Amino acid sequence: MAHIIVSKTELYSKLSIVSKIISGKNTLPAYDNFLFEVDNDSLVKVIAGEDGGQLSANIDCTAENLSGTSFMLNAKTILDGLKDIPEQPLKIEVDTKTVCVRYSNGRFEMAAYDSSEYPKIAINSPEPPYSILGSKFLSGLRQVQFCCANDELRPVMNGVFLDKESDRITFVATDGSSLALYEEKVDFQRKDKSSFILPGKMARILSKITSAAEDVLISIGSDNVSFEFASFVLICRMVEGRYPNYRSVIPDNQNKARLAKDSLLSALKRVSVFSSTSSSLVILKFDSNKITLSGRDYAFSYSAEESVDLISYDGSKIEIGFNSNKLIDLLSNVPTEEVIISLNDPSRAGVITCPDESSITYLLMPLSINQ
Repeated sequence: MAHIIVSKTELYSKLSIVSKIISGKNTLPAYDNFLFEVDNDSLVKVIAGEDGGQLSANIDCTAENLSGTSFMLNAKTILDGLKDIPEQPLKIEVDTKTVCVRYSNGRFEMAAYDSSEYPKIAINSPEPPYSILGSKFLSGLRQVQFCCANDELRPVMNGVFLDKESDRITFVATDGSSLALYEEKVDFQRKDKSSFILPGKMARILSKITSAAEDVLISIGSDNVSFEFASFVLICRMVEGRYPNYRSVIPDNQNKARLAKDSLLSALKRVSVFSSTSSSLVILKFDSNKITLSGRDYAFSYSAEESVDLISYDGSKIEIGFNSNKLIDLLSNVPTEEVIISLNDPSRAGVITCPDESSITYLLMPLSINQ
């Protein structure tokens, strides 16, 4: 009988990864399944998808009498069936309507479905691809994706904007009140400019499958974009719309405070417990050698205040309010031990950067301190 011999760990790990793209609200029943394609006697491709994209993985195996064969299996059932089987070679027997998975002390069978029902997503009219080192691509995604919005009325805010220039690439995400920007110098072979908006879900998937040591090959089509790795390929629909001019909203603030990130973050978490539950307002008072944080919830007669020493401060006294949850999110993603907070006045955005590190810029709009 036609069959596949494959490592349980190799099969289960690849299926687990590609399953992350499957939505719980698929409009097409076929997307509840994995599509298996046996390309040759040593490689099986497995594909999972949703309306917005598809993720495929190559699985090393030994296949007999199956080259060119394809079939679908229910994703949840095959994952649950494989989960608790110890590592060992599995023998997967395939016929026209069923699949039998044999292991050392047992077996299980599943219905195999017609693969022609599975839709395929392709890149239409692609531009010449460009590549970027995985470590740079991964840093860009991880430093900004947390800032994506979840707003049906403003879909362009729900993704990560990738802006490629001749010698650099910029990753941007914003929800309208906060913004995260990561810029990396890259010696691209192709010097042309290109940009697109990557859906937030796809950005999160890419941050899990990208290897820092591998190159990522990016191909942009008229509607879709693909990311190709050694073992995985993600093809997804780009977010339609024009991304805001992100550089124009970053102010050139003159008051600059330098301090230990963890000291500020810890104090902020403590004080925010006692801030208003509706606004999460925390007030920061900048002085020559310290920041004083204060929070108050008048409805429950809660209040808190704490000071954090500054390493240096170049500016005048200023008092400004921020949403504590958003400020905590931004500071938690700063990779350095120290941060620089730049301000102008209580009505303009605050900017967070890293000393001796120009690649990261975070921005946060203030709240009125008279709430």
